[in-house]
Amino acid sequence: MELRQTITALEGRLMETLSTIDAMKAKIESLEEHVNAGLTEVANNVVVTGEAKIEAPKPLVFKGIRDAQEVENFLWHLANYFRHDKVRDDEAKINTAVLYLSVTAILWWRRKMADVDKGLCTISTWDQFKAEFKRQFFPNNVLYEARRKLRELKQT
Repeated sequence: MELRQTITALEGRLMETLSTIDAMKAKIESLEEHVNAGLTEVANNVVVTGEAKIEAPKPLVFKGIRDAQEVENFLWHLANYFRHDKVRDDEAKINTAVLYLSVTAILWWRRKMADVDKGLCTISTWDQFKAEFKRQFFPNNVLYEARRKLRELKQT
């Protein structure tokens, strides 16, 4: 009789162990799915993909200098910043860009916003912003000056 009780007790423990193993298998499969998806959850509940997070340098402040190279560099740095931070919305791009305007450039933007409020113009897309920005700060004689310098080049 004692042998039968021992066997029954062992069968009970075996069933518990098999149940625990099944639960562990299910948990492992779930974890493998998350790892295979490339996701790791960090302590502050931010989900980070398997890529290293590199912080993009902030664009330099544009003060409103009418210089072709300064204008083009400013817009190029903004475009790279938006690409890195995955900013796709035009309104977000415009709102971010104006944070990097100062001195004369911020005065221009305040005047433009007053014109928008009066209904005199609209700047609702990133392309419209860039066109207005270039119209204001890109020097008119850039092509003429570049061609003049090219003509004046002499081989030594």
